[in-house]
Amino acid sequence: MTALYNRVATVNIGGREFSYPPFSIEFVQEFKFKNPQSTTLKLYNPAPDTIGVFEAKKKGQGKVYPNVTVSAGYKEDSGTVVLGEAFAYTVVQEGLDRILEVKISDKATKWSTAILNKSYKNVSAEFIVRDICKTLSITPGEINLGIGKFYESIVLGRFKDSIQKLTRETNSEFFFKNGLLTIVPSNPKVKTIVSLDSDSGLLERPQKTSDGYKIKTLFLYNLNLSDVVQINSKEVNVRASITKVNRTFSTFGDAYCEFEVVPV
Repeated sequence: MTALYNRVATVNIGGREFSYPPFSIEFVQEFKFKNPQSTTLKLYNPAPDTIGVFEAKKKGQGKVYPNVTVSAGYKEDSGTVVLGEAFAYTVVQEGLDRILEVKISDKATKWSTAILNKSYKNVSAEFIVRDICKTLSITPGEINLGIGKFYESIVLGRFKDSIQKLTRETNSEFFFKNGLLTIVPSNPKVKTIVSLDSDSGLLERPQKTSDGYKIKTLFLYNLNLSDVVQINSKEVNVRASITKVNRTFSTFGDAYCEFEVVPV
């Protein structure tokens, strides 16, 4: 795994790109079902005009937040880890470093404020989900409901409440993956299994929890919610589904992932 320690990272906002090297970049992320992903990004010693591109623009009575894309990993294995909106930032001084700290979330504006106010008759749950995405200009990713459900009549209001209701009533879970609304069955059929052992990035001993295990790995950008992993260690040999993801990445410090998993 020694070749994987050549870290790379790129932040793109408003057509501006900041890459390591030379920029020092850090971020932490949390993914869990029923919520947009949240990311805290740090850029070290940015120029004043760099800070300005993270400003929200006024539009009517509201604001339009700038879109941010972050790619990270290793030279041999990297990809997009953040595709969201920068909804807040602060600038702090730590010693000789001036640090721009940015809060990023998937579809932050629409998640908190979007109102659908729409009724449907004699349609399937999947049709409704896709129509919601079309109505609110949200790009759908994988839409795979746990069970098919037909609605003779339904009235939906807030976007957040609507998605929660539809997934609850179809035995499904939802999350945002790189800005895409993703819906998967609560008990998915296993399609692809990723093997995790000491050679493929598993770090430390898996920790037993009430529901399954907590595991720590190298920074594996492509593992996400609902993915199935085969854990192979001296203490644990189990196939499990990922239910929570925490990523930590630094171009000069630690880079790793922590997952909560449940056996399948």
